[in-house]
Amino acid sequence: MFVPMRRSKQQLPADECAAILRGATAGVLGTAGTDGYPYAVPVSFAYVPSSEDDAASDAVRGRIFLHCATTGHKLDALDADPHVCFTVIAQSEPVPEKLTDRFCSVIAFGTARRAEGDEKAEGLWALGTKYAPGLDAVISDEIATTAHRTEVIAIDLESVTGKEGLELLRERGA
Repeated sequence: MFVPMRRSKQQLPADECAAILRGATAGVLGTAGTDGYPYAVPVSFAYVPSSEDDAASDAVRGRIFLHCATTGHKLDALDADPHVCFTVIAQSEPVPEKLTDRFCSVIAFGTARRAEGDEKAEGLWALGTKYAPGLDAVISDEIATTAHRTEVIAIDLESVTGKEGLELLRERGA
């Protein structure tokens, strides 16, 4: 179903992909759009691994949560087609003298849906604690006062791959 990476020696292991998803502060959500054009939008997000994930796993599992207003183009696009692509660029450093780039990125595919109930609260909590660590009381108050006017999107991950540029691969000695 998903196309294997052509340059497989540049593919990152699952644990490094998961680390990138945990640490990155922004990503780009890509949808099929609603008017024949694709729609890609930068978003803040939180990655929550599934309980099945462990150090020996060869795949990244879990969910990506993001939040938005209760109406808008993003939701219209997801309602029309829930299949999404989510991209994170963890590093990008041009190397002009070699006409290349030292990069590291992750691309994920999955199915998005509106989170409800406990899952919505889980998503809001994951976002709050990621972007405001140590402010649990503030996060709890914010969730209590704004959850009714906030939509939370949960993306169930189906395929996640990461790639690093040849310069980084060489620096690792691989």
